[in-house]
Amino acid sequence: METGCIGRGRPSGSRMGKHPEVGSRLSFLLKAQKGQCAHCKLFFRFGDVLEVDHKVPRSLGGTDRYDNLQLLHRHCHDTKTATDQQDAVLRGSLSIAKSPRSRVR
Repeated sequence: METGCIGRGRPSGSRMGKHPEVGSRLSFLLKAQKGQCAHCKLFFRFGDVLEVDHKVPRSLGGTDRYDNLQLLHRHCHDTKTATDQQDAVLRGSLSIAKSPRSRVR
C-alpha cells in the first residue's frame, strides 16, 4: 500500500503532483481527483496522510489498474476498508474479516 503526505495548501492545476517526493501514481490520482479525497470529498491539505485504495478490493478480484484506484485520507481509508470487509463477510466472500495491515509511519 502506498502512503504519502502532501505539501503546503491545496495543490493547484499545474503544480499538482509536481513535488519530487510525490510518485507518479500519487501524482496521477491527485490530478484525476482534483486534489480531493474520493471518500469524504474534502480537499487534501498540508500534513494529511494519504493512502491509495482499491475501489474493488483485491481480495474480491480488483486489479491494480488506475481505474480501480483512488486516493483517500488515512482515516477515510480505514472506514472504507472496514465497510468493504463487512460487506464481504455478509456476501460470504470472506469467512473471517482480515485484520488491518500495519502502516508505515
